[in-house]
Amino acid sequence: MKKYIVCTCSIILLNSLLSAESCLETSRKFFNAKDHISAEHALEKCSKTEKADPNVQISMGGIKFLLAKYDEAEKYFNAALKTMPKNSPYFAYVYSNLGDIAVQKKQINKAMDYYKKSLKYQPEDINALIGYGYTLERSGQKKSAIEYYKKALNIDFSNLAARKNLIRLEPDSLSDKEKLEALKDRNIIDPESEDFSEDDITLLKKILKAERGSAIDYLSLKFGITLPEGVIFESNPNTFYARKMLTLSGYKLLIEKLSSDAKEFFMSKDITVSDLFALNDLNGKPIFTEEGLLTDEGLMAYNKSLKGKKSYLLPGEKPAVTKEKENELVKQYLAQGYSEVTRLEFQYVEKESLCSEQTLVQNLKCRTIGDGQDKRYFVLNREDTQIPFSIPYMLVEEYRELYGKHNENNAPVYKSTFGEKQRGALSVCNEKGELSIL
Repeated sequence: MKKYIVCTCSIILLNSLLSAESCLETSRKFFNAKDHISAEHALEKCSKTEKADPNVQISMGGIKFLLAKYDEAEKYFNAALKTMPKNSPYFAYVYSNLGDIAVQKKQINKAMDYYKKSLKYQPEDINALIGYGYTLERSGQKKSAIEYYKKALNIDFSNLAARKNLIRLEPDSLSDKEKLEALKDRNIIDPESEDFSEDDITLLKKILKAERGSAIDYLSLKFGITLPEGVIFESNPNTFYARKMLTLSGYKLLIEKLSSDAKEFFMSKDITVSDLFALNDLNGKPIFTEEGLLTDEGLMAYNKSLKGKKSYLLPGEKPAVTKEKENELVKQYLAQGYSEVTRLEFQYVEKESLCSEQTLVQNLKCRTIGDGQDKRYFVLNREDTQIPFSIPYMLVEEYRELYGKHNENNAPVYKSTFGEKQRGALSVCNEKGELSIL
């Protein structure tokens, strides 16, 4: 998991602590040399003789965190809380680091509580502000998260973690004035414009999504070091927070190049040119426009296909029914007076009525969901309809009386049948499987 908070873990070394001065000093030297393992070993000597020293415990917690030993780090920080004097300046620091540990352990609510405690002691703790913003973001409170990222940036303008988090949440993190400037910078609207539309923001969102997906790196690989003029715009050049941004021209060029790559990819799967522009995604949406460019759905289908997951449908292929859609259809059919039947029961209906599945669905109001062995079948309950629409369910009841619990899926046995064993054939279709009665 990416860590969007700033790790403030460091070793607290107080030279005035004469009893522990030697090992803390040794540990500090290793820490400054980024030799965290040696720093840990040096601190362990301190912890043997100074077990209750909160400064040693805090330092141990920091080193354990840097070594990703989160359970041990948590233990040392909690131990420090019990031994720290009430006037200690390190309460905010300890709680902030406990929040970092909880984030690493994916305990978001626990992390949120720690960061709040840290901010209670030190409202301007940068790490706690960013960490609390992150937990709010993870909890779906995006607007509140943005507020805390901005607070951190207002305190420390050079903080890249806060800046990156705000960039990641664009355009929601932008004021209307900032949105207007962003649209102008990317040439989405006229440089003299003083207003923008929802369509402009929708286009900005697409460009931002592409930008976060390494679009500029992709174009750089395609064109080399020098990109065509107008493809990117650099804001705040020659500063530590300089930023390269994709323009509308760059986005159009990106789609052209990706569309060309996508065509080559799909054709490498033995898809003919005639079928290429009739491809759909798994929801039945076109992958290419009439101009041969990838649609929004096509971009997603292409990316998934690159990862080895077939995410396209050839002409004539039906979209797969998702589990969510399937459950929705089942509820709908049951509410409309349908009863679900087994595959063998439905086959019995086909055999006795001489009707094909297509005829049963199109002319006798039967329903199916899915394909192959996972297909599910539904017929109208006889109590809710009249002949000929009641015939499929009559045959289902007949099957259940004849075969009882031996039918597929152990469907229940119904004894309240029509008592029409001597009724003769209930066939309603001809030898072609087509309806022959009305």
